[in-house]
Amino acid sequence: MKLYYADIRGIDEKDALYPPLSGNRGSAFGVSLLAAAYDDYAGKPLPKIIRLLSGKPFSSDDPEYHFSISHSKTHVLCALSEQPVGVDTETHRFIKQSTIEKLATPGELAGLTFFDIWVLRESLYKLTGKGDLRTMRFYRRGGKIIPPYEGVFCRLYPDIEESSTAVSSYDNCFPDKIIKIPAEKLLTKEARKRLAKAEKFKE
Repeated sequence: MKLYYADIRGIDEKDALYPPLSGNRGSAFGVSLLAAAYDDYAGKPLPKIIRLLSGKPFSSDDPEYHFSISHSKTHVLCALSEQPVGVDTETHRFIKQSTIEKLATPGELAGLTFFDIWVLRESLYKLTGKGDLRTMRFYRRGGKIIPPYEGVFCRLYPDIEESSTAVSSYDNCFPDKIIKIPAEKLLTKEARKRLAKAEKFKE
């Protein structure tokens, strides 16, 4: 498994290297980041990606690899693995205390932040395709994250600034770090040229 992320602040998604899978902001950047992951980890071009009825992206052309994509307002994240995997990242922002208390228990909040809990839930749902995001329970005991299902392993990563990031897998072998990909690699050649000219003009 390898994990990749890019900072998408200040770049236009219309300039993304690949088209989006959905109408959600960040989708085109997610596909473009996945292409960079395939190139780096698998040494091959991005296969054809489709969306299942569940909404989950899938490639029948390359069953050897599993992937998961997440995008927030500021960053895009993906995982590429030989085993099923789920990832999620969320930018930190203000959440009302009453909302936090509705969605998380005191036991959960004793060891995890609200955003840590939420990305753990999202990553687990992406891995398993089951459960209710509002009622999944995660706890931290002795520094270890305890998910609601047996046979599942979860890890939090601090690598993405001002964000909470989680990965879930059936294999307890996680990379130590998330690889940062320059945002320019997610853009078309024409967009990269325009960006380079703009940067040169600033100098």
